[in-house]
Parts: sequence; C-alpha cells; structure tokens
Amino acid sequence: MTTDQATVEAGSIAFAMRYRDDIAGDEGLCIEVRADVEGHDTELLRFDCFQVAPHYHYGPEADDERLMLDLTAAGDSLDWTLSCFERGRLRSMIERAGYPSVASGLDEDVVAGAIPKVVSKAHEIVDSRAS
Repeated sequence: MTTDQATVEAGSIAFAMRYRDDIAGDEGLCIEVRADVEGHDTELLRFDCFQVAPHYHYGPEADDERLMLDLTAAGDSLDWTLSCFERGRLRSMIERAGYPSVASGLDEDVVAGAIPKVVSKAHEIVDSRAS
C-alpha cells in the first residue's frame, strides 16, 4: 500500500514528503527539510517539485527566500532536487537558510545513508499518483 506522504529521518534532520494537488493549476511532490530549532520542529528548506511552477524556499518559516526553478536548464524538478541531496548540498543550503547551528551539526554520513530511502519514497509517492 502506498501513501501520499512519508518522512525519512536522517540524524538531526528529517525529510517530510507529501504530494500536493491543492494548488490551482499545479501539483507535485513537496519535500521539506525539517529539524529541531530551539525546541521547535522547524521547516528549514522546502522543495516544491511542481509540474508548472517548480520552486524552492530557503527558511520558509523565517525570511522565506523563494527561488523559481528554470525547467529548461534544470530539467525535471524532482530529479534536480534529489540530485542536490545526493551531491551533498544540504549543509550549505541549510546555512544559507539561516540555520548555521543545524548546518554545523549535520552528520553528512548519516544524511548520505538516508538519501537512497528519500529517493525511493519520493518516487513511490509520485508514481502512486500517476497510476
């Protein structure tokens, strides 16, 4: 049985994934990178892998810097997002989002070990929507 959402723990951070179809004229997988910040579950980064207007956010609960993804250059937004994770970009992205203490405490080996499960769950959620 598949579901439209999943969470993968990766040491001090977690990847919360859910399929969003509540946006007028768009839909796709949303991947949140979350961590405990001063005792509060906080969304550090969000990747909205939408079909029409894909984008990502640095610090959605703080300054919320939103960057649109150029599909011409990046190709598939989910593949681009997962590639960022696989290439070890999370530490620098979390730091840019305004969470340097979370970034410095990131165990990159633990995160790297969790990425295959993130990739698998992400594709499982998207594939379940296509059938």
